[in-house]
Parts: sequence; C-alpha cells; structure tokens
Amino acid sequence: MCKKCDEIDLKIAHYRSFALGPADNLARQSIEILIEDLEAEKLDLHRDDKVKLTQ
Repeated sequence: MCKKCDEIDLKIAHYRSFALGPADNLARQSIEILIEDLEAEKLDLHRDDKVKLTQ
C-alpha cells in the first residue's frame, strides 16, 4: 500500500471507532458516508495509477 492509503486507512479506523460508541442513527449514517468517501478516494488514487501505466 502507498503512504496515502495508509493515512486514509487510519482515518477510516478512527471513524469506525466513533461509530461503535454512543451515537445516534444520524451520526452513524454520517460516519458511514465519510467512510464511503474515503474508500472511494483510495480507489481513485490507484485507478489513476493504472491509467498512467496503460498510456
């Protein structure tokens, strides 16, 4: 994994720890959206790498 992915994984783990604590449904939904956005960011990072390799 790249350094940026490691940083994103740390953020995801941090947000997941919040979701396990005392939070209402809206907070949990917001956390899930943040996690989905971060996972998409990881995919985009490596999608760009693959495009560069094929060009």
